[in-house]
Amino acid sequence: MAELVFQGRGLHGRVVHELGLRIVGGAIAPGEALPIEDELGAELGVSRSVLREAVKVLAGKGLVEVRPKTGTRVRPRRSWHLLDPEVVRWQFEQLPADDDLVELSEVRAAVEPSAARLAAGRRTEADLADIEAHCKRMESAAAEPMAFRAAELDFHAAVVDASHNTMLSHMGAVVRVALSSVPTNGEASVQQGTAGHRAVLDAIDRHDPAAAEKGMRELIDRQRPRTTKEQR
Repeated sequence: MAELVFQGRGLHGRVVHELGLRIVGGAIAPGEALPIEDELGAELGVSRSVLREAVKVLAGKGLVEVRPKTGTRVRPRRSWHLLDPEVVRWQFEQLPADDDLVELSEVRAAVEPSAARLAAGRRTEADLADIEAHCKRMESAAAEPMAFRAAELDFHAAVVDASHNTMLSHMGAVVRVALSSVPTNGEASVQQGTAGHRAVLDAIDRHDPAAAEKGMRELIDRQRPRTTKEQR
């Protein structure tokens, strides 16, 4: 996914990132025009050519449209490429809304249990070794919440990749971008322990699709946010 993320790619990347954050974060609302080129260029300290190239990238992500005479305007959210990894990162890099967190959990519930079921039937020995290595990393990182979190994300990614379904792997990578950007209570995550992850690993090891799916669903449900959206 790294090739899809512009952060750290010099002046052009900085402008894409800054404008993307403003749009996705609501500082520039749908239907609203971006400031005129001279004004925006002066604010960001870039030339018109850099600004125009950045706008092209944003247009490719569905965030803006450029029209003669009316300028560059932000498109409705329904037009955004919400599965674009960088759009996901912008959405969750700032303080995400409760609804965003619920939707992320719903996507995980749709993707990861199905991937675990497939992984139980399709995994190779190399896949199993990878999943087990990340599980052991989690078990060794009980006193280090940040290391535990990194290992946990790697565990879930390895399970999805073991499904050998490229579309699920893409979806899983997008979910990881979001999860990596969401602040978490690392100590609470560690306290939940690794028993559930070990159960998923064991089910995949013994080629038990139903148990793998059930175990993964239980893991995700434990991490599911309880927000007002679920009460509607």
